[in-house]
Amino acid sequence: MLRNRSYVKIAFSNVDTSAATDGSWVSNGAQSYSEFDTVDYNYDYQASYAALELNRWALDGNTVIVPASGTMYDGFISSIMSNADGGFTTAAVITREFSVPHTFPGLTLTFDTRYKEWPVSVTVDFYLNGEVLESTTAPVTSEIVQINTRAASCDKIVITFGNTLPYRRPRLEDVLYGVQKVFTNENIISTRQSHDVDPLSRRLPQETMQFVILDYEHNYDPDNPSGIYQYVDKNSPVSIQFGYELPNGKIEWLKPDKYVLNSKPKASKNQATFSGTGLIGSLSGTFYKSKLGSKNFYDMAEEVLLDAGLTLSEQGTNPWVIDESLKQMFTTAALPIDTHMNCLQLIAHACRCRLFTDDDNIIHIKPFGVNVVGIYSGVWADNGHLWYSEWDTVDRGNRVGNTYAALELNRWTLDGGEQVIIEDTDSSGRGFVSESMTRADGTYATAPVFTKTFDVSHDLPVLAIRFDTPLDEYPTSIQVKYYKGSTLLDTKTVMGITSSEVFVNSSLAIDCTKIEVTMNGGLPYRRMRVSKVYYRETDFTLDFTSIGENSQSISKIDQLKAVSVAKYAYTVDGDSRTLYEGTTTETQLHVEFSGLAQDVQISVSGGTLVSSSIYARAADLVLSSGTKTVVITGKSLSENSVVVSYPVNLDGEIDKEENPLITNDEMCSALANQVMKYLQMRNTYEASYRGNPELEVGDIIGLQTLYTDEMDALILVDEITFNGSLSGKMKVKGLI
Repeated sequence: MLRNRSYVKIAFSNVDTSAATDGSWVSNGAQSYSEFDTVDYNYDYQASYAALELNRWALDGNTVIVPASGTMYDGFISSIMSNADGGFTTAAVITREFSVPHTFPGLTLTFDTRYKEWPVSVTVDFYLNGEVLESTTAPVTSEIVQINTRAASCDKIVITFGNTLPYRRPRLEDVLYGVQKVFTNENIISTRQSHDVDPLSRRLPQETMQFVILDYEHNYDPDNPSGIYQYVDKNSPVSIQFGYELPNGKIEWLKPDKYVLNSKPKASKNQATFSGTGLIGSLSGTFYKSKLGSKNFYDMAEEVLLDAGLTLSEQGTNPWVIDESLKQMFTTAALPIDTHMNCLQLIAHACRCRLFTDDDNIIHIKPFGVNVVGIYSGVWADNGHLWYSEWDTVDRGNRVGNTYAALELNRWTLDGGEQVIIEDTDSSGRGFVSESMTRADGTYATAPVFTKTFDVSHDLPVLAIRFDTPLDEYPTSIQVKYYKGSTLLDTKTVMGITSSEVFVNSSLAIDCTKIEVTMNGGLPYRRMRVSKVYYRETDFTLDFTSIGENSQSISKIDQLKAVSVAKYAYTVDGDSRTLYEGTTTETQLHVEFSGLAQDVQISVSGGTLVSSSIYARAADLVLSSGTKTVVITGKSLSENSVVVSYPVNLDGEIDKEENPLITNDEMCSALANQVMKYLQMRNTYEASYRGNPELEVGDIIGLQTLYTDEMDALILVDEITFNGSLSGKMKVKGLI
């Protein structure tokens, strides 16, 4: 066996994703700190309030006291307490009514996971039009129970809690409107994940997954009347998790990747095929509510995402992260009438950001920093260096073949080998040389310190520092501080260093804007040297031990001659004209104009205009009943653009950037500079490899080629396949 066995686990929820936002829960009694709001979205509860219930309040200093004001999320807690036998004079009941009927194959209830307590049984009644369609009483043997139903649809749910421990209040943490299925190696035939994200957001990210399972019972066959095909919702959540067998036989499970289904399963030959997408790919609804006038891109992106009606994350927050820098970028344009995902792509492209979803299925609009010698551009600084120090070469990623001779103890060897005398014919590539020298005991009077301040923020879970590789010298310990602005995010100290390359890991270095590295101790009478600093999301290197034989290929884009960027402007055509005229019996009318319009006026004959919402390209009207004639007038706007060319070389290809949201010179120039830097990194590498589910598109990794032991590379496309074992395909951009 060449590799230990791999495992996969897929958790798929047959749920009605719209039920959680339809209606609200009511109870026949709840504690003042009871929080129904968290019950519907799998909230990550951290602690439970102290309660005067038998053996409930542990005096260990970990129990939280109910505050005089304010509250934290604690799920539903009934005000009704059980008696000495655990029974109730009045049973605790919660009820939810929907505005429209919903279809799901049952409920998944999560009780008190923090104290591991649950009722002996639970009864769920499913109603439709005031009648009970089905009443199910199920025993409960753990904190999570699934209640199955065959009710076609229901518009009301009533949950009644059974007996509990003596002197206890029933608690409920989560309600899932459906049931969860877990598939493993035993019934999974294959899985495939493919992520393709353009760093410049010139197109939408492609983040997809597919899995095939054995389905001998034809549960997911649409022709099977007793199957559960009808309960599979298009946007149901699905997660995929990989495990790896360790030498001791235990299985180490990685963090799951989360998606949503984008279609119903397909059944064929006793198999069912499911396909899913990242959250961005599910935003197929239409956005039309953009308005004219100056606005920042942060507000514009938030407006699109709020309109998409996404459910909250497990932490109870909106499932997106928009970088604060978008608040400082402005446009006078309005978004076109298009899908929510396409509108987000235009915003990300104009703001020079990457648009992607992370493994928690959270949408990110995040700046992408590029430089011709590395992915992170910024400013180096230190507390003293020798005059031949070369900070610029620390980013280049090539191994230093030799070093300068120096009058340090036992440093200058007259063997003609790794040392050169200043100034040699190739004086580049020696890295940083500190001014501070160690004393006889190897300590510093003033320890050498260097900082790197980044142009844009970055996640830095892995920081690698390469010291003096020619003579294999390094400090005894280092300290790394991570900052976001002036705020200290984390401090990491690595002691007992035994090699010239050190990896520093931090889970808190998120959106980091500066690192500060202090080097302590070393050989006597030595100056510290740094030849390379990596900024990576992983310490993974795609080398020839993992690349498939003869599978690595390289392509090189044409030389860039110039970048042209269109700057848009919008002018009023003239007098008002009729944008819409028609007769309708509808009380709610949505009208889309043929183009941009302003100074919109609405007149209604044969009825009245109750209310209206007017946008740059559309209007929503609420009208009185009856037959009415509606006339909408306004001034049309023409769109025009001026194309500005930014030269790079005398010949080559011309890159054209067109985005109707770019309406000022500042953003026009910034986009051109961004594209120029990126497209001058011309080498792209593709390879088949063993497959590593921990990697994500956008990670910086090491890459081995026929001519370079290791270079920095940006993952552009990553595909992971499992059919009994893991394999992968990767496309990376060489950052040289």
